[in-house]
Amino acid sequence: MIPKNRPSLVPVLAAGLVALTPLAAPAQTQDADRPAFSEVVDVQLVNVEVWVSDNRGRPVTGLSLDDFEVREDGRPVTVEFFSEVTDAVAARPAERGDQTAAPAPEAAAGAGPAEPAHLVLYFDDLHLGPASRKQAIEDLRAFLDEGTFPAERVLIFRQDRNLVTEAYFGSSREELDIALERIGSSPGMGGQSQQAKRLAVQRLNQLWQDARVLASSGSSRRTTAPAPCESFVRRALPEVENSARIGRDRIGATLDHLTTTVRFLAALPGLKTLLYISDSLERSPGADLRDFITGVCPAGDRFRSLTPVEELSTGFHELTRHANANRVTIYSLQTNGLRSSFLSLAEQSSIDFQGANPFNSSVREVERGGMAVLADETGGRAIFNRNQFGGELEQIANEMASYYSLAYRPPHGGDRGEHQIRVRVRGRNLQVRHRRGYRDKSSDQRMSEQLDGALYLGLVENPLGVRLGAGRVRAAGGGNRRLPLHVMVPAARVAFLPFEDKEMAQIRVEVASRHAQTSKVVRDEKTFLVEAPPDRETRLLDLVFNIDIPDGLNLVAVGVRDDATRETAFVSTTLAVGEGDR
Repeated sequence: MIPKNRPSLVPVLAAGLVALTPLAAPAQTQDADRPAFSEVVDVQLVNVEVWVSDNRGRPVTGLSLDDFEVREDGRPVTVEFFSEVTDAVAARPAERGDQTAAPAPEAAAGAGPAEPAHLVLYFDDLHLGPASRKQAIEDLRAFLDEGTFPAERVLIFRQDRNLVTEAYFGSSREELDIALERIGSSPGMGGQSQQAKRLAVQRLNQLWQDARVLASSGSSRRTTAPAPCESFVRRALPEVENSARIGRDRIGATLDHLTTTVRFLAALPGLKTLLYISDSLERSPGADLRDFITGVCPAGDRFRSLTPVEELSTGFHELTRHANANRVTIYSLQTNGLRSSFLSLAEQSSIDFQGANPFNSSVREVERGGMAVLADETGGRAIFNRNQFGGELEQIANEMASYYSLAYRPPHGGDRGEHQIRVRVRGRNLQVRHRRGYRDKSSDQRMSEQLDGALYLGLVENPLGVRLGAGRVRAAGGGNRRLPLHVMVPAARVAFLPFEDKEMAQIRVEVASRHAQTSKVVRDEKTFLVEAPPDRETRLLDLVFNIDIPDGLNLVAVGVRDDATRETAFVSTTLAVGEGDR
């Protein structure tokens, strides 16, 4: 699916055209005798958005830098940049390709400059039924109609077994409404999951009845009747395991797609809010069925350790640390609201045990477990027990607009490890919410993720003034065409370091292309060693990159990094090649 509002630096290129601008000083790629560019320390500021409220949940404003204490891995760190953000929703984004960096917030009290807020609506169709989504979509439409949040800063994903972008950043209010209408008409798969669990409960109940009958029949022939629990638990365990396996597969798909989403968002500056919309997201699939077993058969407690229930802690941990590293705050919105119980009164009366109400509570707890983790670990909130969501959406918008922004240089110097964050307000009994930790990333990993944002969402940023051109296309075999892609960078934007009797720059280029019809992705990277040209103030450095792309329309994203300064640019375009090209 090609984004309608996708920014493009050059028009669609017909295959066989020469470069769009005159070629410039060619770059070399030899590895020997390079300057020590790799010795540059690449330490990124750690940004922490903090929401402070009193014991009634009301936001607390007017705090200063001196009110906050920040610790990483238990050790205090020095906050170098601080601001109280008050207008992130109203803030205007920088123009695409704007070469002026956004001003850093000053380490002083008072309101600081705000990076524009962005909102991602994420509908999980694997866990969302057709009935429960209706009210959420209706309230979302009303929220967008109010115009308090700019439509062009809303991105909409829908996920089943695949991840689909329903509306891109830059969409109009009408386009968002069409996307929400499509999602509203989708049947979803959440209802199937609920029905499968009901059938599992019915089968477990029948197994229990059968075990009791067997024990009763045995008492007529024996002095001591055999206990029903042992045979029941033995036969019930495979049922729990099967249900848990299906749940793990479904939840694993959701976690994978959410991770992909936060990876795409790495290219977007500032705070991103992801509203995860679902009926449920289990952290321990099968735990409620295990509780059903111990409800009908208290003796089953001694079999609890044998019950195949596995927490998906690793998957949730990976996702939330990834989201935190990319400044994505997750709010979980449970759409089935104030559902009284999983089992209906008729179903409860058909089950011969006293644990129906505890079982219903167990189902609610299990359904919400993963949703709570996503919100708690990333600094968001989990929204449960609501049948209408307008007030919550308004509060989320307020929290996106106003917060405290703190930034510090990590003491570990960029070790690519995991680190815990704790923020508190000194001397006051206030509630503080923020992301709880993050995973440090290498500059190459950050560059790769930002390139994905340019490729899939059209999120481009061009401080280096990169321009693209195309050489003559040639056949490459296998239905592919080889295209010389000319990546041209103004020499004046690049840092040249002294090396022996000359000056050299090292520039890393990473290219990713995606075929519009097949979605096949091709990636490649190359590092160029460039000697400073005598006319560097006017010269374009020509970095030639040969890529093999399939026939048809291809989306191409290019990342360019000056290894001396770590300044990075991301641009994208569309390229078309056809059968007639030779």
